[in-house]
Amino acid sequence: MNNKAKNIVIIINYCVFTLIMLVDCIYNSTNWFILMSLYFILLTAYSINTFFLHDPLNKWGILKKHNLMILAVYILEVCLIFLINRFDSTHVSIGLYLFMLADIVVNQGFIGGIIAFFTLYSISGVSILSKLDYDNVRAISSTLLNLPIFIVVYIIFFLINHLLKQTELIEAALKEVTVKKLEKDSMYNDLKEAYERVESITALKERNRIAREIHDTVGHTLTTVLVEMEAAKRLIKKDVNLAESKLNLAQGQVRKGLNDIRSSVRVLENGQDILDFYSDIKSIIAETEKHSGAIIKAQIDYNIALTKAQEKVIISTLLEGLSNGIRHGKSSAFLVKLYLDNERVFFSLEDNGGGADIVTYGFGLRAMRERILELNGSLDISSKLGEGFSIYISF
Repeated sequence: MNNKAKNIVIIINYCVFTLIMLVDCIYNSTNWFILMSLYFILLTAYSINTFFLHDPLNKWGILKKHNLMILAVYILEVCLIFLINRFDSTHVSIGLYLFMLADIVVNQGFIGGIIAFFTLYSISGVSILSKLDYDNVRAISSTLLNLPIFIVVYIIFFLINHLLKQTELIEAALKEVTVKKLEKDSMYNDLKEAYERVESITALKERNRIAREIHDTVGHTLTTVLVEMEAAKRLIKKDVNLAESKLNLAQGQVRKGLNDIRSSVRVLENGQDILDFYSDIKSIIAETEKHSGAIIKAQIDYNIALTKAQEKVIISTLLEGLSNGIRHGKSSAFLVKLYLDNERVFFSLEDNGGGADIVTYGFGLRAMRERILELNGSLDISSKLGEGFSIYISF
């Protein structure tokens, strides 16, 4: 029974019970104390049955419908009603049987209601017989007159019981639908948040990829341009022709850098690769030697089959290492190695620059490390002040 309907039925029952008690006590002035005591005991038994035994789970943890306890309380209530009728000189207390019938029909099933109907109707007949001093004719007549009342009360409260059960079913169905809707809403929100996170991560990765592409393709060229321009500044007062030659080379490198930027944009648009791996390694080494004056020795196994991602990492590492070695380490010689050992690919770049005891990871080195880790590779950097700088990669 839902709480609202239950409260309404309980309030009606208590009002009827109180009315019968007051009428009985008024019309039975000689036995009013006994009747009042019996009524209070009956009220206590009814309250126990209503608030504890029929409650789905009360604060003492008594579970719903302990049948033996309920039956015992019902028997006690019948006995109390029978005693009240013995001390009541009127017929008002007969209504207590109807009161009890209504309570049983509402709280018990169909079979329990039928049993209660015949049992209470029979006991009410006995009570009427005792009130009429065992006048059988009048007792049978009064009992038969009460039969329609019992039937009407039974039907009314049976319908109430049915409606309450239907209401419970509807509420349970609505609750289930609501829970499922909340679960779907929660799932939708979770998926939406996950999609937004993936979208954010994808955008971040794309920005990093674009930054790495520009850094790899342009950074090395601009480093070479700076070297040429510095040489031109030093030579401009000594040898104008040589200084002009250096500036022309720098100009060529700027054009190359511009073309590289355009190539990077096309690559990002079309998803193509910038570098033709082995030929581009040769080109990078030749260009660097030409414009920086550094000596680069290469020991490269040209038969190694690499993935496009591995090729791009090696190219970017070579560009980063050469640029940093010339610009920061003032290196004049490099050793490049690419070889295969026990089915693992090894790449290394060593220089003779100034080196450093503490290596600071700038953007280039951070990007290099991230890309190598994405390919399940390993990166080791070795450097010591005055002993150069070395980069080691393996896949």
